[in-house]
Amino acid sequence: MHDVEQLAVLASVLRTAVDAIIIIDQRGRIESVNLATERMFGFRSGEMLGQNVKMLMPSPYHEQHDGYLGRYQETGERHIIGIGREVTGQRKDGSLFPLHLAVSEVEAKERKLFCGILRDISDLKAVEAELKQLNATLDQRVQDQAAELQKAQSELVEKEKFATLGRISGGIAHEIRNPLNAIKTSAYYLLNAKTPSPAKTEEHLNRIDRQVSSINNAVTALSDLARLPDPQSRPLDVAEMLVAILRDCKLPRNIIVTQDVPADLPNVWADEKQLPIVFKNLIRNARDAMNEGGALKLSARLLESQVVVTVQDDGLGMSPEVVHRIAEPFFSTKARGMGLGMAITTAILEKNRCTMELESEPNQGTTFQISIPIAEQNQ
Repeated sequence: MHDVEQLAVLASVLRTAVDAIIIIDQRGRIESVNLATERMFGFRSGEMLGQNVKMLMPSPYHEQHDGYLGRYQETGERHIIGIGREVTGQRKDGSLFPLHLAVSEVEAKERKLFCGILRDISDLKAVEAELKQLNATLDQRVQDQAAELQKAQSELVEKEKFATLGRISGGIAHEIRNPLNAIKTSAYYLLNAKTPSPAKTEEHLNRIDRQVSSINNAVTALSDLARLPDPQSRPLDVAEMLVAILRDCKLPRNIIVTQDVPADLPNVWADEKQLPIVFKNLIRNARDAMNEGGALKLSARLLESQVVVTVQDDGLGMSPEVVHRIAEPFFSTKARGMGLGMAITTAILEKNRCTMELESEPNQGTTFQISIPIAEQNQ
């Protein structure tokens, strides 16, 4: 390649390079800069050429730079040349920002020049700071959740639930281990990726946030189950409650809902926050059992001193083994979910002095009957 062609190629590289490229002489005076240098520091090339490169540095680098050059020429001792390091740059407006600087020595006829390549690492430092903060927050949340978990387990032991403790521990491990593995993978990427794109950085930070929330939800659900407060019972209108629940559940169009709830039913006696959770869980389970659509029937009748509410679907149904284990914490037939819905449902019913009967067969649907004390008997 001829000298003219080489110069043309070099000029093209300097013009299009993303990183800033600065060439200085032995005294530190700037002899050449590329366009990226202008964009990075906010100076025009004419403002930099002939000036000492320390104009682009804050204290104490500004005062020390000439000494580094002089010492290198006298002793050959290198601080940056051929090594590369993280430094701080100063823009024209006085703002500071982190840089990675790599310097090489260039022999030019009878004198030496130094070529510096600078990369703005502000985004990387911001990610590192955010990750450190996130790790600190995660450590604290894990500690808090571990304490909550220990307390919940202690309460389970106190209530003599030794038979299911092993299965509960396995469920907890499953619900926490998977998110932790995802967090570990994303943290490794963010700590080791040399130049992650902003999109990739945001993707992994969002993944970490989602997995932390997943862990928090699992422990919170278990704690809620173990520490379910005593009900604050009051008269409730069953028909109004069911209408509100159906509105919130937003069932798909391929599920046909019918209701048979007499208008003259007496109010029931239960906690207005706890009892709706029972029917939300039952209706959602019915929805999930009818992926291809089907019929959901809600009915209620007065039976002696109780109102019996029936939730019936014609979905997949359950085997006798599943029916037997349905209220067991962390037992679930669904691909997603923690398996606490029916455990919480059972606990709420017990605290509100309600009972539940269940009939189900594979491919024949499921029927729940919930018996709730009427208000007149409790006032």
